[in-house]
Amino acid sequence: MVLGKKEKVLMDVVYSIASVSSNGQCLVSPIDLLSKIPYYVDFRESDLEETMNQLTLDSYFSYDKARTTTGDPMYIITLRDNGISYQRDKIVAKRKLAFRLIITALVAAFSFSIKYILELIFK
Repeated sequence: MVLGKKEKVLMDVVYSIASVSSNGQCLVSPIDLLSKIPYYVDFRESDLEETMNQLTLDSYFSYDKARTTTGDPMYIITLRDNGISYQRDKIVAKRKLAFRLIITALVAAFSFSIKYILELIFK
């Protein structure tokens, strides 16, 4: 899972909307997607289509464009395998990071203790 900041934020929003249904599909407007993206992320309306295309290429979801009877644009989004396992992959990545940090701290402590013991021996 190597996603950029904008892709992660958009995928979080899409996953939260589409994972509610049993089949992983949702009908959402671009305005609804943009309104759920936090303000601290520099995400513009012009970035939406490009980011959705990138996530589609990475097989997170597929989408089709539609229009309502009033002419408003809508997206029909269907989660794919990577999209369905997105939340699980995030948790696994956090565990791996925590494990690496703990291992690094243990190796540093072990190295320091070896150095300290050697200094005491060769004084």
